[in-house]
Amino acid sequence: MKPRNHATGKVGPNAHEARFSAPGGAKTILVASCFALWSAGYAAAFAQSATVSPSPSPAVAPTSNPSFGALGDLGGARQKWLDHGISLYGRYVGEFAANANGGFQQGSAYASEFQLGLDADLGKMSKSDLGILHFIFTERWGSGLSTNAIGNIGSVQEIFGDGLTPRLTELAFEQPLDRGRLNVVAGRVIMQNDFAASSQYWGTNLWCSYQTNAICGTPVAAPNNSGYGYYPSSEWGVRVKVLPSNSFYVESGVYQVNPVYAQRGQGFNLGFYGSTGVMIPLEAGVTFRDKGGNQRGDLRIGGYYDTSDVRTAEADIANFVPPTNPVVGVLPTTMYRGRSGGWLLADALLEGSAQAGKAGTALFASYEYGDPQTALISNFIDGGIVRHGTLRGRPNDTLSFGVDYIELNPRIRTLESSLQLAGYAVPLNVEETALELNYSAAFTNWLSIRPGLQYVFHPAGESYIVYPGGFVGLGGAMVYGLGLYASF
Repeated sequence: MKPRNHATGKVGPNAHEARFSAPGGAKTILVASCFALWSAGYAAAFAQSATVSPSPSPAVAPTSNPSFGALGDLGGARQKWLDHGISLYGRYVGEFAANANGGFQQGSAYASEFQLGLDADLGKMSKSDLGILHFIFTERWGSGLSTNAIGNIGSVQEIFGDGLTPRLTELAFEQPLDRGRLNVVAGRVIMQNDFAASSQYWGTNLWCSYQTNAICGTPVAAPNNSGYGYYPSSEWGVRVKVLPSNSFYVESGVYQVNPVYAQRGQGFNLGFYGSTGVMIPLEAGVTFRDKGGNQRGDLRIGGYYDTSDVRTAEADIANFVPPTNPVVGVLPTTMYRGRSGGWLLADALLEGSAQAGKAGTALFASYEYGDPQTALISNFIDGGIVRHGTLRGRPNDTLSFGVDYIELNPRIRTLESSLQLAGYAVPLNVEETALELNYSAAFTNWLSIRPGLQYVFHPAGESYIVYPGGFVGLGGAMVYGLGLYASF
């Protein structure tokens, strides 16, 4: 869900001004706030035992049975299929966004996605120890406000991007071994489902309580800095998870890196043309529960090495200027073999219950680090709090507040400063911060509507600085959002 936004650098005579640095020490406040959220949550959590089960990336409408949405049980047919090991599911998501100000122009956009999936439990079907076959088809269409009008890195519509094309999102086989202490997945897989993935609270993806792509799906740095594979794209790969106890896991894998797969018309490309290397992630995690066995929180740490040959970080300046800008021809072409990064993820239940249909309050905080030689984003931090079951009689409504901070690689702005002195029309890309507040109303067990507000400070990290030629930085953007989420 994290398409790298190559339109973030559109600047011109009609661009609006933005502030040079985060207002009121936003960087310090954000770091302190995220650390406070994390500390408070884990002080409240009592360690017991459980397994970590990160949820798939897509946000879904709340439903008592993920297989029985708007279409119901089809006269008992779907339950019979389940009894024989076949689970069919689907969803439709639509997200509207409009900016009242900021960016390089005002506008509105609507993006949507259709998803159809099937899980076939071959063990149940054959009365054996065989595993599960996973299949997901998706199609996206529409337009993105961040690309068209705002220019920010953390897209304000998490459902936009990745080629806007019919796509084989997953075709993989999962096999539990050694009485569940070992789990292997192989095929066309979604790396985002297993590494730097959200935890589940109330039966849904916690991070996808938000419309911003900077939070929903996975922290935004890894997809922008590497060949990390994110929904709805998939890549050939294998993942092995070891669970030495019921409270701890370690997992790793090998995944193909192929930027071609994300392009329009490449959704069913099963070939290897365009591959640049392999992605090797490693992650360990622990789940905390109270004495009653109830979920209280998760803590995960991970990192990756991507074997691809890539250009130096300074080459990313091309993403922030028009392609006709003369500076594109003078950017460095130095190549590096390999790129790396890491993450630390934490979430905790502050009060109530994490079970579906129960009221509770959860918080989360994430940190990601990028390779200083090649990364677009050096440091990424986000944090948020989600209240589930907001009013009496509204058990599946949520009220969510989140914040994210993106620090662009200092090597980029160092070169930009030199280029400005040399007379080139380039911005200074420093840091981007965004806030989101939303309320999700669950009208049925398969349909929810989520209005919300986002504010983006310094889209693409740009500033008040006037470039040679008279251009100015992108202005902070107030964004109105409305999401529709339906399962069937």
